[in-house]
Amino acid sequence: MRPPAAPRQPRREPGADEAAAAPTSERPGQPGRRPGTPAERPGAQVEQPEERRRWLPVRAQPAPDGPPRPGFLERLAERARAQRRLAWRKVLLAAGILVAVGAVAWALLASPLLALDVAEVTVTGAGEGTTVPEAEVMALVEERAGTPLTRLDTGGLAEDVRAITTVRSASVTRDWPRGLTVDVEARVPVAAATAEEGLALLDVDGVVVGTAQEPPEGLPHVTVPLSGERAGQTLGAVLTVLAELPPDLRAEVATAGAVNPASITLHLVNGAEVLWGGPEESELKAAVLAVLREREAAVYDVTVPRAPTISS
Repeated sequence: MRPPAAPRQPRREPGADEAAAAPTSERPGQPGRRPGTPAERPGAQVEQPEERRRWLPVRAQPAPDGPPRPGFLERLAERARAQRRLAWRKVLLAAGILVAVGAVAWALLASPLLALDVAEVTVTGAGEGTTVPEAEVMALVEERAGTPLTRLDTGGLAEDVRAITTVRSASVTRDWPRGLTVDVEARVPVAAATAEEGLALLDVDGVVVGTAQEPPEGLPHVTVPLSGERAGQTLGAVLTVLAELPPDLRAEVATAGAVNPASITLHLVNGAEVLWGGPEESELKAAVLAVLREREAAVYDVTVPRAPTISS
């Protein structure tokens, strides 16, 4: 048998014997220090024990709230979808506008909503008591029946009405939604002139507005030569004077004649004669004649109204 082994001595750290054998200088009440430690060297930093070192805590990253953010491809696809939706909205908006404009255009220009109804047409200044037959005016209006007022040429209709011989002027206005108002100014006869078939009734412009076998009451008879260079001017001058006479004086004129525009003569129903001269200052001449007629005379001369004369 092998004899039992001797017990092992505890292992010592290197330099432990030297540290134990080294003399120490201790003060009473103070722990001993190893010679040559950093605390004994001036300017040396003293290492703190591991457990006494302070470290800044690491801030933990918060967990993201909600679903994860989409990636680049997902954002690109979403942007493309948004652009397509916007494009479709623009297309639908444009189509809606076109439909609305088309509906309004149809309602205004082609639908029967605003079509001319002859029953809603009003004609003034024509008919009984005038020289313009209302039937002629309505015949022109009926040609345009059913035309929307927005497309109706009121100017053209007025021009057609003025083409009637006895119409001096005319105007047409729309009476919404389906009517019209036609205002007519009829020509008024101011004299009667001898014609091949009786008497021709003339207005101030010399337009024949009617015929008669005998001069109508209150309408003077014009005796003007219808031939010659100034026949038209002479007739126009006489008719102008008759048109400017006051109604009561015109009713007393039996005949009016002239051989030229400056030698107009009026013959009154009582046999008196009025030398009028030209058509200038007719209003003043009429006022002077009214004063002169306060005295009975055979001839009243108002050719120069500021120097009138009378003679028996």
